[in-house]
Amino acid sequence: MGFLKKDSDFSSGEHYSVVSAECYFQGTLSVQGSLRVDGTLEGSVDNARHVIVGTDGKILGDVTAQIVVCGGVIEGNVCADMLEVLAPAFIKGDIRAKKMIVEEGGRIEGLCVIGGTAEEAAEEELEDDDENGKKSKK
Repeated sequence: MGFLKKDSDFSSGEHYSVVSAECYFQGTLSVQGSLRVDGTLEGSVDNARHVIVGTDGKILGDVTAQIVVCGGVIEGNVCADMLEVLAPAFIKGDIRAKKMIVEEGGRIEGLCVIGGTAEEAAEEELEDDDENGKKSKK
């Protein structure tokens, strides 16, 4: 994967953020570009284009991104268009993804809903709330 390849063109508008191996971050990150986590991030990641969790990386919170590649640990819900779970990654939380690949040795503990888009999943959730007598956010 060419996440931090030498010929990356930063003028192209593609932005990279890194939580390095020695780093601990607590709070919500709203990332417009790509994020790589090799340390510990305690909090949610919102609006990212790509989220890559390295083998020693850990996210303790929800992740919303177009593409998520997990090689480490995510303890929280994941909502993505594409999710790739590498060996020996571990995800503990519910997953909503349009597409998902799980390598042999990758582990998931939670509910997985695969297919459709994140927007469709949110609409379904609102419809389910209506059927159960809860108020809708429409």
